[in-house]
Amino acid sequence: MASKSLASDQGAVTAELMLLLPALIMLFATVLGSVTFATDRIALEAKGFEAARSLAIGLDLVSEEGIEIEKSVEGALTCAKITKQSLMPMSTKLCVMQVGQ
Repeated sequence: MASKSLASDQGAVTAELMLLLPALIMLFATVLGSVTFATDRIALEAKGFEAARSLAIGLDLVSEEGIEIEKSVEGALTCAKITKQSLMPMSTKLCVMQVGQ
């Protein structure tokens, strides 16, 4: 009778689930973090292009909280370097042709 109770698989599924659950949570958190990072990066690129275009036609920029914008002129190009301070700082530099050149 003792050998029969030792050979039982009762509770094995629960133990395997408890071992697998942290790995699944880490995988989900990694995927969610990657999607969030990619979304923030795309939004930063869009804001950088908008800032460069606005600077090229002579409009003033309204800076948002946590975002820094630096203007530079490189020949016939007006460039905007936009930096976002967050958990992972991101920055991008976009250039457009100046109006009338």
